[in-house]
Amino acid sequence: MTDAPGSDKKDWKPATQAVRGGLMRSQHGEISEALYLTSGYAYDSAEQAMRRMAGEEEGFVYSRYGSPTNEMLQQRLCLIEGAEACRVTGSGMGAISSAILAPLKAGDRVVAATALFGSCRWIIANQMPKFGIETVFVDGADLDAWKREIDKGCQLVLIESPANPKSPRSEKKRTKSKFYPEYSKVKPPEHRSV
Repeated sequence: MTDAPGSDKKDWKPATQAVRGGLMRSQHGEISEALYLTSGYAYDSAEQAMRRMAGEEEGFVYSRYGSPTNEMLQQRLCLIEGAEACRVTGSGMGAISSAILAPLKAGDRVVAATALFGSCRWIIANQMPKFGIETVFVDGADLDAWKREIDKGCQLVLIESPANPKSPRSEKKRTKSKFYPEYSKVKPPEHRSV
């Protein structure tokens, strides 16, 4: 596969990034992105398969770990957001589970808002203890409770804004600016619908 021809991708306008970013053409010359629905990939030899599975050679191994379709989307999102790297998942819960579990280990502590999306709250309340991770829930509007629990030490603070279904949108901003005023001055990246 080859990248789409054209100018330097960094000079593309957002509309061009959304349409052409990450586009890879196959030997068939399709004009829109091909969807790769395979779970596995062919190798030139057993040795090549072993090198790829060991991470010694670039290439796709199994669709759970990556596919040309996901690679195209990740590259496109990096261009649109000006990001260095990106990872797509099959669902929002896959994304939040990865984001929560990646930095944590047994013995760590999470301080989380009481008002979270139901499945997210379930993972924090029911799954984390199975891995030896303590979770403390705090009323998102109670800034003294946030300060008290964060001051006890934690490796992750989890808050959604707005949380589903009842948290006010300003909860995250108020919490951040009270405890960490320097963060309230940082402008978040611009998010655009694609």
